[in-house]
Amino acid sequence: MKKIQILFAAVIMTAVFSAFTTKQPDTVYYLTQSGQFLEKTMAGDCVNSTIFCEYIWTGLADPNDPQNPGNYEPQGEPNRRFQPSAQ
Repeated sequence: MKKIQILFAAVIMTAVFSAFTTKQPDTVYYLTQSGQFLEKTMAGDCVNSTIFCEYIWTGLADPNDPQNPGNYEPQGEPNRRFQPSAQ
C-alpha cells in the first residue's frame, strides 16, 4: 500500500512541476498570401489584413501535414498579416 501512495505522490508532483515549467513555443509562423505557413525567420511588419499576424504550431489536426491550418493556433490581434521586410 505504501508503494501506491509514493507512486501517486510522484505523479502529482510531476504534474505540478510541469505546469510551472511550461513555456510559450519559441517558433512562430505566419501565413503567406498564397496560404502557406512559413516560420518567421526574418524581420517584418504586421499590416492590415483579414487574418492573424502570428501562429504557433499545435499539430492537432494532422501532425504529418505542416500546411494544414488545423495544426496552427492564431496568436495576437486579428486582422493583421505579417509582411516580411524586403531583403
